[in-house]
Amino acid sequence: MDFDLFQYLENLAFIYVYGRLAIHFAPGIIYFFLNIPFNAYSLVEKPRIFVNLVGLGFMHLMYFSQITSQTNNLILQLITTIVFYLGFFFCCFSWSQKFEHSFLPKLKKSVLKSSENFNLSIPEGKIVQLYNELVRFDLLNQDLTTFEDFQNVLTKNWKDHNSKIHFKMDGPSCREFYEYFVRTYPKNSLTLKNLFISSELIIRPDGKFYNYNTIKNAPTKTSFSKQNETLKTIFTGLA
Repeated sequence: MDFDLFQYLENLAFIYVYGRLAIHFAPGIIYFFLNIPFNAYSLVEKPRIFVNLVGLGFMHLMYFSQITSQTNNLILQLITTIVFYLGFFFCCFSWSQKFEHSFLPKLKKSVLKSSENFNLSIPEGKIVQLYNELVRFDLLNQDLTTFEDFQNVLTKNWKDHNSKIHFKMDGPSCREFYEYFVRTYPKNSLTLKNLFISSELIIRPDGKFYNYNTIKNAPTKTSFSKQNETLKTIFTGLA
């Protein structure tokens, strides 16, 4: 078996893999250093990077084994060659239509769905009831937050509307609102940070955004908020 020929082919395989990666990711790197806005997610697909890292790992390991091994065992040489090309084809798979048209779109849809909206699963009737109760107990600024605003914020993508929710609650009360909410609807994956910080859709009584640390650390400063009993009543009725 002429291993010089195989090493030549393996070098070509490395050039192909690294060249393909360079061509794909170079624009994003250039834009980054030039401070030009670009869609980072479309250029940096984590699954594709992971697949290529795994494939290249096997390729480098087998290549190193071949050039350092002094054995003449044909079976061992055959195994290292096969594993090398399995790694190569694994890298090639990340650029195939099957990978791009089936796996990546599903993953991107899942990531975007969870990151651009609250992804809440709540009956519309319960949203109406929650809105009316918050208004009734004066925990929501009805003049600045219509029901349509309230529903838009909770159910739509954050950038698909201009609605905001204007609460009349302090930090500890907001923390308890969140805790009662996730306790009442446990099947939702709503996070404290997404609700009050990342979305930038929840506004304090003074018109500013809530401070994350104030809400997060509220339980360490006070056992119960000013609106504890009111919130308990509201969410008991929603259960």
